[in-house]
Amino acid sequence: MLACPKCRGARRWWVRLAAVLLASPYTAGAVDLLDAYRQALENDATFLAAKANAAAASEAVPQARAGLLPNLSFNANRSTNNTDITQTNAFLGGKVTSNFDYMAEGQNLTLRQPLYRRANMAQYRQAEAQVAVAERTLEFERQNLALRVAAAYFNVLAAQDHLRFAAEQKKAYYEQWQRASAMLEKGAGTRTDRDEAKARYDGVLSQEIDAANAVDLAERTLASITGQPAPASALASLDAGRLLLQPPKPALFDKWVSLGVASNPELASLRYGIEAYVQEVDKQRSGHLPTLDLIAQRSYTSSESVSTIGSAYNTRMIGLQLAIPLFSGGAVMSAERQAQAGLERSRQQYEAGKRQMTLNLRREYNNVLLGISKVRALEEALKSARLALASTEMGVKAGTRNTLDVLNARQQIYATQRDLGKARYDYVVGGLRLQAVAGTMSEEVIETVNQWLSVGGTERANIIIPAVRKPSTDGGRKQGSAPAAAARVAAALGAAKALDANEPEPQKRDSVER
Repeated sequence: MLACPKCRGARRWWVRLAAVLLASPYTAGAVDLLDAYRQALENDATFLAAKANAAAASEAVPQARAGLLPNLSFNANRSTNNTDITQTNAFLGGKVTSNFDYMAEGQNLTLRQPLYRRANMAQYRQAEAQVAVAERTLEFERQNLALRVAAAYFNVLAAQDHLRFAAEQKKAYYEQWQRASAMLEKGAGTRTDRDEAKARYDGVLSQEIDAANAVDLAERTLASITGQPAPASALASLDAGRLLLQPPKPALFDKWVSLGVASNPELASLRYGIEAYVQEVDKQRSGHLPTLDLIAQRSYTSSESVSTIGSAYNTRMIGLQLAIPLFSGGAVMSAERQAQAGLERSRQQYEAGKRQMTLNLRREYNNVLLGISKVRALEEALKSARLALASTEMGVKAGTRNTLDVLNARQQIYATQRDLGKARYDYVVGGLRLQAVAGTMSEEVIETVNQWLSVGGTERANIIIPAVRKPSTDGGRKQGSAPAAAARVAAALGAAKALDANEPEPQKRDSVER
């Protein structure tokens, strides 16, 4: 179906507005990690599904309890009856048929109270264990949600850092290209220096496009969890000055294992799963046992049969009912063996879960320790890279270094900055993973990490470079300008957003409409 011209114009206007917003800083208040987590608690579909599942599972207890409580029932009936009775007449020696039309009715009120039903008690205890499994599963999903939010949040920051570094690197390469071209015009430079700077500049353009796409995907991933728009410019950034690089507490790994065994919700869920199967075995075994019920009944019948036409009976009864199973064809024994096998399976699953949790704890524990060392090493590497750049620039002035050396030194700085930022994010997320595996991830932990964030938000990297004088080269041939290259980047991003909005390109759309 073709859109009207006014609708097409409105869509074009919104696309242009979106492009402007993409390149402009976000001015609203910064969203920090705690805000994102609280939004996710209200909107994340996976967590809300687990919440609904826990609510549904909680109804198993009142349903099972009903099997232990009195059961009251009432029955009533009313019918019109027509009966023919044929009898032999002893005096006349023949058969005589009599016809009776009568109305029969009755009411029955029965109260049944189980006194001994082993299966019902086992069912009730099993339901309690199943509810505990659902509650621990919900707690696991809550802690996992906190971890997913944190990972997605810092992925956005890391992607934004990468985009910003790419933009800064592009600007530096462009300036280097300008200087090399100017030096070549004056006869003081070489074609190699100019072409090398131009090649580096062209190469970083594709990196910037990839980085912009990574930011977009990271933002959408976070938004899919929180249910709210999550532009990178709206997120509070990690403040390296506030970040505390400290080893895990408690320091001993064995204490983390003990903490995980006691607190890990997934492991607790498996423990309650064992209890549920213990009760399942007891429930199936009780198929061999008798049942005893207390029964109280009051009934009223009128003209119940042809022999009681016109008679009414009021009956009150109270007594005990004993049922003893004798033989069920082996079904009870088979069901018991099946439950025993399920119990063994749940025990082995718990043991496997415990071992896996210990392994995960060791991995995350080591990652936190290694993350501290990695961050500190990269901080020193960044200092060294900056000193190396300064020395290289001095070497260029002295004639001992060339433009290629400067470009390599700058590239080393940007690579180290990118790696350092990622190492810091990995350290933070690694600490949260350690808490999650141990089962101690809570809002208080999120609040602690939140204190490491700055409240000013993250500045969005601007992918457009202002127009600068375009240098001419030897032979009158002109190189492409920075604004033109930047326009190609913006055009690529604009095309991606058009595809995302299911909008065809303007030329194709116009041809279809014509």
